[in-house]
Amino acid sequence: MTICPCCGSKTEGDLRSGCAACGARAVGPPLARPERELPGYGHALFLSAAGALAALLFAAAVAASLLRRESLVFSFDSLLRAAEAAAWRLKWTVLPVAALAAALGAKLYARMRREPARFVGHRAARAGLALTLAVAVALAALVAVTVPERLRRRELARQAAGRALLYASEQALARYRARFGTYPAALSDLRRLDDPDCQISNLLAVIEAGEYKPEAALASLAGGRGRGRSKKSARTRTVAARSTDDLADPGLALTNYELTLPGRDQLLGTADDLRIRDGRVLEGPRAAAAENRRAR
Repeated sequence: MTICPCCGSKTEGDLRSGCAACGARAVGPPLARPERELPGYGHALFLSAAGALAALLFAAAVAASLLRRESLVFSFDSLLRAAEAAAWRLKWTVLPVAALAAALGAKLYARMRREPARFVGHRAARAGLALTLAVAVALAALVAVTVPERLRRRELARQAAGRALLYASEQALARYRARFGTYPAALSDLRRLDDPDCQISNLLAVIEAGEYKPEAALASLAGGRGRGRSKKSARTRTVAARSTDDLADPGLALTNYELTLPGRDQLLGTADDLRIRDGRVLEGPRAAAAENRRAR
C-alpha cells in the first residue's frame, strides 16, 4: 500500500499506473532516502515545556497563597495549607490542562520509544512527562483532601445564614413588642412598623412562608385541698388570629411566640426547618418539641 503524494489517499499497487482517488500518475521512480536524517526534537520539547510550565504555575500559586497569609512561616503545615489553597484555585484551569497534557505526552513518548532513532531528548522527555504527571496527581490529591473540610464549612455557612435570618426576625418582633407592647398576631402586622430602609419588607418577603405561632400566658389559680396549700398553675393559649383586630380581647398582650421557617428544601415540617422561640434558636424538631413541653 502506497500513499499518493498529491491527495494523500492510500492506494494499492504501483502509482505509475495512476492514483485511484485523484488520477495522478508518477512521472519517475521515487527519490532515494537520504543517507543521514536529522532526528526530531519536537516531542521532547513539548513534553519538557509542558512539565516545566505546569510545575511553574503550581509553584507560583503556592507562593501566592503563602504571601496572602498574615505571617510568612515556612513550615510543613503552612506549606501544606498553601498547597491545598493553591490546588483549589487551580482545579478548573491547571488541573484539566495538566491531565490533558499528560495524556498527550504519554502518546508522544510511546512513539519516541517505538522509534528511538528518529527522536532526540529522551531524558528530557521522560523528565517533562514525569513532572506533568506529578503536578496533575498532586493537584487532584490536594483537591480531594480539601473537599470534606470545604463541605463542612459550606454547611456551617448555611447554618449561619439561617441563624442570621432567625435573629433578624427576632429583632423585628422585638421592635414590634417595644412599640405596641405585644407580639404581633401575624407576621403581616410587622408592616405597621416604620420601615424607611425597607428592611422589614425584605424580611417579610422571606419569612412570610414560615409558620408563626404567638401565645399569651394566662395565669389562673386552682385551689388545692389538703393542709391549706394552694397550687399555682399557668396555662398558655395559642392565638389563632390573622391580625390583632381579630382577637377576642383587644387588650390581650401576646407574650410568647414560635417561628418556624422552611430550610433548604423550602418545605415546612422537615428535619432542616429553622425554629426560634422567644429569641432562642431551637436545634431541630426534637429540641422544639422539648421546648414546647417545658413551656407548658
